[in-house]
Amino acid sequence: MPEAQPTNTVHFACFACRSAFKQPGSSNWDPEVPQRPFVCPNCKTPMVRLGRYFKAPPKRAIKQWLKLELLYSFGERFSAGYTGLGQSCDTLAATVAYLIDLGHAKSDVRSRLQHIRGMRQP
Repeated sequence: MPEAQPTNTVHFACFACRSAFKQPGSSNWDPEVPQRPFVCPNCKTPMVRLGRYFKAPPKRAIKQWLKLELLYSFGERFSAGYTGLGQSCDTLAATVAYLIDLGHAKSDVRSRLQHIRGMRQP
């Protein structure tokens, strides 16, 4: 009899090329399955693990990808079914306000956003 395979996959994203993928073998329900890095099939940079409930915006939605990268840099992940981020962070400005309300310094949030923008400029 074949060994059971994990069926729930975790979503990974590449902020460099604004792509997202589900990775087979990335299930986090089994502690015996070690977490391993996945590289982007497009640009070969390491992808970030965003969780099972992550939904990627369209590739052309640059501000939404900036928002996601900013949230990720402050530790936000999409591992629970409802995080409330959709309502709290529908725009980039609302995301900045959300992070400040969480207790992050306004200057830190703004400087990190500027850094991310600098990295992602064409």
